[in-house]
Amino acid sequence: MKIVTPIFLLIALISCNGQTKNSVKKEPSVIITDTLNLKKTIEENEGIVYFSYDNGVNWENKSYGLPDKISIGLDGIATSSTSLGIASKEYGVFLYNFKTNSWENIPTDSKIIQSNLGALFFYRANIYVGTQYGGVFTSPNQGETWTSNNQGLGNLTIRRFFEIDNILYVGTNDGIYSFNEAVNKWELEYGNSTLQVNGITELDGNILIGTNQGAFMLDKELKKWEQVFSNVVLHNISAFDNAVYAMTYNVLFSSTDKGVSWQSMQKGLPKELYTFNVIKNNKVTFAGQWDGVYRKDNLSGEWISSSNGLPKKFAVTNFKVYNGILVISCSERKLRTGMTTEK
Repeated sequence: MKIVTPIFLLIALISCNGQTKNSVKKEPSVIITDTLNLKKTIEENEGIVYFSYDNGVNWENKSYGLPDKISIGLDGIATSSTSLGIASKEYGVFLYNFKTNSWENIPTDSKIIQSNLGALFFYRANIYVGTQYGGVFTSPNQGETWTSNNQGLGNLTIRRFFEIDNILYVGTNDGIYSFNEAVNKWELEYGNSTLQVNGITELDGNILIGTNQGAFMLDKELKKWEQVFSNVVLHNISAFDNAVYAMTYNVLFSSTDKGVSWQSMQKGLPKELYTFNVIKNNKVTFAGQWDGVYRKDNLSGEWISSSNGLPKKFAVTNFKVYNGILVISCSERKLRTGMTTEK
C-alpha cells in the first residue's frame, strides 16, 4: 500500500526550552546551606534530561552535573544493563552515577568533538560514538583512550546504532552496515550512495530500516531486502508486539502485517508535528513528541499526554529505558513555520 505524504526536511534543532538554568559545577548565585533545599532548587529548574520512575506518570529533572549550555543529538542516549550515558556535542560523553545522582563527564577525544558527535551506544563493554564527519570512534576504558573504527564504511556520517542478535549495526548516509568483529570491519548490508538510514529495528528476526527513501525490510527466510513503505521519508522506525512504527514527517504510521498495509497513528498527537521515538515499557506504548510525552495502553487506543513534570513544549528527541526507568532528553529545537502544538 502506497501512501503519499508531503516531504519536509528535518530542520536544525536550534533552541530548547529544556536546558538547565543553573549548572551544578558552579556555586549558586544565592548561598543555600540546606543541601536538601539546594538539591530541590536545582531539580525544579528546567532541565535537558528527565527520568520517570512510575512508567511515565511523572517526570523528574535529572540534569544535575551537566553544564548550563549543552546540546544532545539524535540517538544521543545509550543504555546497557549497567550503564546510562549521554553524548553532548560540546563536552563529549557523560555517564550517570546513581550513587550521587549526578552526570559525570568522561574523557572524550577532541577529534570526536570536532567531528560533531551525535549517536552513542554501549556494545560488549565498549563505548561507541558516531559523528557527522569522522565516522565511528570506540573506547574500551571509559574514555581514557579512543580509536577510530571506520574500516569498511563507505560514508562517515553516522546516524544510528542498533544491536540485533548480538551484532552491532550502524545507519549511515549510504546504507546500513554490520560490524564483523572477527576482522574488525564494517560490512555493507544494504544501501546506495543516496540511501540515508535514519532508523533501524527488528521484528521476528527481520531487520527493518527507516530511510529517506521509505522503509525496507530484510526477510530472514528469503534473505532479500524489499521496500515495504514507499513515497515517504522516515526519520526513525521501531517495532514490538507484531507492530512496526514508521515515523514520517507530520504523521506516525503503524503496520501489523510487516509493511503490507499502513495506518495513521496520529490521533491524539499534535497536528503537523512528527514523533521522534516510539517505545514500549510495562505494557504501555510511549511516543516522544515536540511538546512532551504521549502514552497509550493498547494499539487501538488514542494517545494521551503524559508530561507531568516536564517544561512546556519539551521536545523529546531521545527516549530510552534503563532498568525500568524511562529516560528522555531534548535538544536544541525550533518549531518551523506553520507548526502548531494545538491538539
